[in-house]
Amino acid sequence: MPAKGQARVANLVSPVLSSAMSHPTRLRTLRVLTEREATPREIADEISEPLNNVAYHIKVLKRLGCIELVRVNQTRGGRVAEHIYKAVQRPYWNEEDLETLSDAEKLDVISGVMQHIADDIAAAMTAGTFYEHDDNHLSRTPMVVDEDGWREVVTLLKDTMDELVEIQARVNQRGAAETKLTKVAILQFESPKSKKR
Repeated sequence: MPAKGQARVANLVSPVLSSAMSHPTRLRTLRVLTEREATPREIADEISEPLNNVAYHIKVLKRLGCIELVRVNQTRGGRVAEHIYKAVQRPYWNEEDLETLSDAEKLDVISGVMQHIADDIAAAMTAGTFYEHDDNHLSRTPMVVDEDGWREVVTLLKDTMDELVEIQARVNQRGAAETKLTKVAILQFESPKSKKR
């Protein structure tokens, strides 16, 4: 949900979301462009992919409406142009979007999100930023719930996601000189029942 007074960005429709996240290079490119503006060369260097591969997937993401060209900078005496892109929205979808996906498309989207989370944690652990703050949050909460309890958790997590978007909008409005990149991963899923011995 957008902050009050802000224009609402249209959600990615499900086939677009699925297409955007179904290839690892597109997924990693979209992750970079969700966090910051970048050129194809910068993205290629960051994700260790050949520039021509990244350039191809940028065209796909642009055609899908997931990213946009921000500006073109002339370099080397104006003979070469640097194209700078950014994501037009976060790769977020709602229950209705997910319901329209086939099982294979759902797996693509879920696998893509899980890969994002794994990469984010690995990068933060390697850089030492994961435990930089004493008040960061890490928890695992197994619960036994009935159908009403399940829906209560779903509602709580949806409200939390909406509030995270609101917080980001407020940060953007403040325009602070110093910022930090934080990642919030939210998961809820049904586990198989443990086998009785």
